[in-house]
Amino acid sequence: MIRIFLFIVAILISNQIIAQHIIEGRVINSDDRSPIFGASIYINNSSLGTSSNKEGYFKINSPNRIVELVVSNMGFDKRVLEIQLPLEHELVIGIKEKSTAIEEVVVRNYLKDGWKEWGSFFIENLIGVGDFADDCKILNHEVVKFRFDKKANVLTAICTEPLKILNKALGYELTYDLGSFRMEFGTRMFFFEGYAFFKDIGKGRSKFKKNRQVSYLLSMNRFVSSTYHNQWEKDGYVVRKLVKKDNEVRIEARQKHKAIMDTIQKKYHGNWNLFYASQKEITVDKMNSLQKQMSQPEKISYLMGIMKPEEIIVEEDNSKNLKRLNYSDYLYIIYPAYFSESKNKILQRAATQDSELFIVGNEGIIIESQGGYFPTANWILSGYAVGYSKLAYLLPLDYIPSE
Repeated sequence: MIRIFLFIVAILISNQIIAQHIIEGRVINSDDRSPIFGASIYINNSSLGTSSNKEGYFKINSPNRIVELVVSNMGFDKRVLEIQLPLEHELVIGIKEKSTAIEEVVVRNYLKDGWKEWGSFFIENLIGVGDFADDCKILNHEVVKFRFDKKANVLTAICTEPLKILNKALGYELTYDLGSFRMEFGTRMFFFEGYAFFKDIGKGRSKFKKNRQVSYLLSMNRFVSSTYHNQWEKDGYVVRKLVKKDNEVRIEARQKHKAIMDTIQKKYHGNWNLFYASQKEITVDKMNSLQKQMSQPEKISYLMGIMKPEEIIVEEDNSKNLKRLNYSDYLYIIYPAYFSESKNKILQRAATQDSELFIVGNEGIIIESQGGYFPTANWILSGYAVGYSKLAYLLPLDYIPSE
């Protein structure tokens, strides 16, 4: 029995090695095309990175066929490239020198005591609240700069250099290059994105191993991998189609209310008492009813039947082990019910919780067997799972789950 087990493990390890794909190329100065020594090159959201040599040459092994490659160097603008492997030729990546004058003007326009006013909000929305987030710390928060537009009621943040985040729950040191952080308080729309590089400081330790497994079970990557392998039911997911339609009652109420308001302003010069006294059709009670109808949700949701992965997989590339997803409306995803049987409280709370996934545009999403997907910005997640998409729960793409 032991021999068989060891043989299977050996096969799995060899398959992992075979699955590696090589990214190699050179980093040069865009202006004079001279090689750049010491440039940082890494695969976004991974622990896989290197630096360029004196000739600007670099080489990285990737377990994924589609990756975002991040190239940076002090004094130069960062470049991010979407790479599909295998490469047909060596990469030549040109980067441009930064304009320090522009940087100084940008930083000067931000709030003087921004961290004192907005620091807690920044941490809660970027890293998370409670559980693993309590064991995370930003080591260089002084690089975060805030701007608040009172007229638009919008908060934005930038970082003058990458954030250094220590995650004592998962055992990683995270270098996070924040690309965007924006909160629109009027519409309650929040968005952030960035580029992450992981340093493993807890490999092999039991605490980190368990916590990483919890993060993986709650992650988008696990759901994507489950989709790729057509095993939603086996993995415990219940997925249904969610259709959202315009609330016609709300639309009609807003139209009627606008027409009444226009009449009152033009004909009665804003005098409500005169308006009510001059006609009997529209009463105070009717206006109150219109107000209630206007406050109804903008959309009405209709849950359809249970779906299977093959219903949203529209194309397969067996030579590259890639699949393309596309669907209309929303996916309504319910976390596995068996999470309730776990000894872990985070998983217990997540049991049967729901989230929604919406695809922006018409091109769909490319997925890989390990759970990678592109373009990430075109797959919009909402609901319960949003809390576990923040940095406190983020795992590198090269993380290998134990399940």
